Amino acid sequence: MNTPDVNIQTLEDPVEYSLGLIRQSHVRDGGGFTFGEGIKALLRQDPDIIFIGEVRDHVTAEQALKAAMTGHQVYTSLHTNDCFGAIPRLVDLGIKPGMLAGAIIATMAQRLVRKLCQKCKKPALATPEECKLLGLDINDKPIDPENPPTIYHPGGCSECANTGYKGRIACVEILFLDEEIDALIAASATKAEMRALARTKGFRNMLDDGILKIYQGVTTLDAAVKILNFTDRM
Repeated sequence: MNTPDVNIQTLEDPVEYSLGLIRQSHVRDGGGFTFGEGIKALLRQDPDIIFIGEVRDHVTAEQALKAAMTGHQVYTSLHTNDCFGAIPRLVDLGIKPGMLAGAIIATMAQRLVRKLCQKCKKPALATPEECKLLGLDINDKPIDPENPPTIYHPGGCSECANTGYKGRIACVEILFLDEEIDALIAASATKAEMRALARTKGFRNMLDDGILKIYQGVTTLDAAVKILNFTDRM
């Protein structure tokens, strides 16, 4: 996206990394240059893409939504538990559901889990307790306790300082908002209703992504349980 013919503007608090070709602005709440005021200033500079570090209040949310509704690509972050939480969070900030419908293309949420060391990981058949937590096999079919899947556990080597883990990886969920989901948003539907509809369209949540990474030997069940929500499977 970052090419010479694209005008990318950012509002950050603070600017942590200097990025070539991108016009970055440092928000100063105490100096009167807030996210809300910053968006108004950026729109006068004919941006193609706007990145807003965080939506914290009604003014910022409203200005970001207006920028999106006038043909700009707007990227920002919110504090929520999952990608469905972005909608009620924006409503809580004072944005009307009717304005949200059709203005948001997608929401994404992620959690970082520990990544297995690929040099010393150890395969083993899942125990009955692990099968219960996993729920389905890699082909989305119920697990047969008599034929448990193979998952991986940490080992220990010089490459990972004998911890069995090296690095972290994101477990991600992405919700694309189409006309049907927009209709639910406009009708002030609950998160459960939106989640049920998204499931019929192939939506996979962070837990689904985490379990896939467990089967792939990228992470372990123990590491995933500490970060992802397995409550319904316990």
